[in-house]
Amino acid sequence: MQETPQSGQSRMAGRLAGWMARMRGRPALRSLVGFAVLVAVFIGSYLYFQGWPGLSGPETASLDEQTPLETGADQGVAPSTATPEPMTGQAGAGTEAGTPAQPRDNVPTREVTGETTPAFIWPVASGKTAMGFGWQYSETMGDWRWHPGVDLAVEEGAQVVAAADGRVVAVNRDPDRGLTVTIEHDGGYRTVYASLAEATVEAGQQVRRGQAIGKAGQSARIEAAAGTHVHFEIWRGDEAVDPQTLIG
Repeated sequence: MQETPQSGQSRMAGRLAGWMARMRGRPALRSLVGFAVLVAVFIGSYLYFQGWPGLSGPETASLDEQTPLETGADQGVAPSTATPEPMTGQAGAGTEAGTPAQPRDNVPTREVTGETTPAFIWPVASGKTAMGFGWQYSETMGDWRWHPGVDLAVEEGAQVVAAADGRVVAVNRDPDRGLTVTIEHDGGYRTVYASLAEATVEAGQQVRRGQAIGKAGQSARIEAAAGTHVHFEIWRGDEAVDPQTLIG
């Protein structure tokens, strides 16, 4: 007799029912079968996520294997023939446009310009720089040290003037820098004039740019090797500013 699908399904259902009945009578076997099913599920999951052949999804083509997009005439867009202009860096003082500026020393200085910056002038006429701004070797002390200003050597008795309009806030004799005058200006600036032979202003006095405030001398103990000079500083807040960046 030819077996029909219905009869085959009935026979399978009968076998399954009989197998379930035997399982109910054998708790140990039922636990063993359940454990085997869990192990099979765990192994199958592990192989799937490890990319086991036949278990993982279809592989996607890598970027290297993908066909590159056609460009230019194949897309109907003419390739550009313009020559890109080279990028130019910010030109520093004394450098040509496009030439990288020379690196600066890592010192606490600030170069500042703007509407609030006073129009500074040099405090002496025809002064020669005896010591520049920044880390300098001191001939007097015989070592390298931070120099927050410039030393301008002049003839004995040369007149020292205020670098900008402002108010004198201090006139004192410093044990290292000698007779010193300090002037406050707009924009949070102040200027310091040290190693003076004499001062002709007093604290609280208003001064104009170019007004005489004293005479250059040799009163700075730590700068005796510079001879007659004025030690000149510009500060903005608590940061020293190189005078050469503000005065032409």
